[in-house]
Amino acid sequence: MNRISHFLRAKTAYNLHSPFVYHLYTEALFSRCPGRGRSDADVVWRLEEYYGLPHSGSTTLHTPDGVFLVVADTGGPDWDAVVASPDWQVTLDLYSCGVAVSSPRLSKQHFLLR
Repeated sequence: MNRISHFLRAKTAYNLHSPFVYHLYTEALFSRCPGRGRSDADVVWRLEEYYGLPHSGSTTLHTPDGVFLVVADTGGPDWDAVVASPDWQVTLDLYSCGVAVSSPRLSKQHFLLR
């Protein structure tokens, strides 16, 4: 999917119906942090900061809310396999990277976010 079609289909915080995803989006992923963008390394850094984890740079993070997996390329077959897998309940396509969450308290949902 190209950037324009992703932008037109993607949701913002105002359109999110999941309280978990809304909170994650507004408080952790896109809070105002100077010098941080939306690359996979920046998303990992933001999640580590939000959950108070040591900065390891690992793309798999174990948090109190579940296991997070950050995938660098959302256009490839690896991301498609993550989205289709029943092991990951929530998947967030941020265009530049993807975030998958495994938590038994969440239902299976996929979000395109700006």
